[in-house]
Amino acid sequence: MDSRITDYSCNEFARQLSDKVSVPGGGGAAALVGALSMALCSMAGNFTVGKKKYAQYEDELKAILKEADDIRAALLDLVEEDAKIFEPLSKAYSIPKDDPDRNDKLQKATLDALVPPMEMMRMIKRVIELLERMEKIGSVIMISDVGCGATLAEAALKSASLNVFINTRSLTDKDKALEFESEADAILKEYSQRAAIVFENVDRRLRQ
Repeated sequence: MDSRITDYSCNEFARQLSDKVSVPGGGGAAALVGALSMALCSMAGNFTVGKKKYAQYEDELKAILKEADDIRAALLDLVEEDAKIFEPLSKAYSIPKDDPDRNDKLQKATLDALVPPMEMMRMIKRVIELLERMEKIGSVIMISDVGCGATLAEAALKSASLNVFINTRSLTDKDKALEFESEADAILKEYSQRAAIVFENVDRRLRQ
C-alpha cells in the first residue's frame, strides 16, 4: 500500500469501505471503531483530570489515560495489519486446487489472518474494563461519552469476532480452530454483557 489506511480522511475511509475493494473491510472497521471507543474513554478522562471534585482519582485517571493512548494506537495499527494479511490469504485461495502445496499455504495464511481480529478482541476487553472504571470515576458531565464508548466497544468486539469465525471455519486443524473459537466465545460472552451494562447504567443515569 502506498499509504496507511489510518491516514485517510473520514470521507476517504468511508468511500474506500463502501467501494468494490477488499480492504479496508469489516476487520479494519472493527479495529477503528475499537480505537474510537477508547478515544471516548480518554476524552472523559481528560475532562476529569485536574478537577478538584475528582482529585482522589487523579493518579488513577492519569494511568488510565496513558494506557488508553497505547491501546488506541495499537488498535489503529491493527487496521493496517488486518489489511496486510488479506493479500496473502487471497493469493492462497487462488492457488490451483491440484497444487500439492495449496492446503499448507492456505492454512498458514488463514492462521495469519486470525491474528489481527483475535488481538482486537483481547484489546477491546481492556477498553471495556477502562470504560467501566471511567463510568465510576469520570466527570458526570462526560457520562454520555462513556456510554457511547461502551456501545462502540461492544459493536467492535462483535465485529472482530465475526472475523475470527469466518477464518476458523476454513482451518483443517479443528483443535486449533476450537482454541481460537473458545477464546473468542469466552470474551464475547463476558465482555459484550459488561459493555451493555455500562450503556444501561449511563442510560439510567441520564433519564433520572
